[in-house]
Amino acid sequence: MTKEASNCLLKTLEEPPSFVTIIMTGSNESMFLNTIKSRCMKVVFHKIPNSILKEYLETKEKIELDNNLLKACEGSIEKAIRVNEKKEDYEKIIEIFTNIEKYNLIDVVNKLDFIYANKESIFETLDFINILLQERAIKNPHYIQYIEAVEQTKKRLKANSNYDMSIDSMLYKIWEE
Repeated sequence: MTKEASNCLLKTLEEPPSFVTIIMTGSNESMFLNTIKSRCMKVVFHKIPNSILKEYLETKEKIELDNNLLKACEGSIEKAIRVNEKKEDYEKIIEIFTNIEKYNLIDVVNKLDFIYANKESIFETLDFINILLQERAIKNPHYIQYIEAVEQTKKRLKANSNYDMSIDSMLYKIWEE
């Protein structure tokens, strides 16, 4: 929120109508003004454990996700539904990054071409790649270099670097290693 918007919200919190309950959500508490936080009751929502999430998805949503895909959901039903919608893409990522040494660079780029068109959810995709790489890094510390390449790509994208070149660079570094 802008400072002006925060001040307007503060005015509403100071003099709320008697029939209103205001529920605010945010992912970064430090972005709220202290004067706003002092007038609120904080409720923390924890991630849903994967076992409960899996059971819910299978019974209520009729969605089946394997353990790798459940990790990408980060305990969120909403994110699980989005992951399910892109299940094929996530499965391609699993295939490539668990067997990357078997592919040449052109195959890697061609099989992961959907990443180039998927700008709006690139950070979720990069986080999922890191989940896969972290599991492999436990057995083989060499994978830590791959994780560093993904993290560098995130930094570049947040700094508005050229999208395609950032992805190219990341895939090349990972494949080259």
